[in-house]
Amino acid sequence: MTASPVSLKGHMHVCPKVDPGPRPHVGGPVISTQQSFVTVEGTPVATVGDTCLCTGVPTTDTITAGSSFAVIDGKKIVRQGDACAHGGRLVQGTSWITFE
Repeated sequence: MTASPVSLKGHMHVCPKVDPGPRPHVGGPVISTQQSFVTVEGTPVATVGDTCLCTGVPTTDTITAGSSFAVIDGKKIVRQGDACAHGGRLVQGTSWITFE
């Protein structure tokens, strides 16, 4: 398994979902984190269950996958490439901090 960069609040995700209309969700940043005490240069590390913004609608998406090895307060740390509920993925991470 390859280590991936850790995602933070403000990092981007992509969303392939299209609502009737058709209205593409597009994707957007992680907008809400469940924890604020583990940070990278003052920005909270994202964990499973955090919220992302889908800018095309607008609506929110939830992060559903994360590291099997690294957790914060029982929640998996999220990395670039981890999945969201609408079928998208995180596409941004902090390259100098990686986890499997």
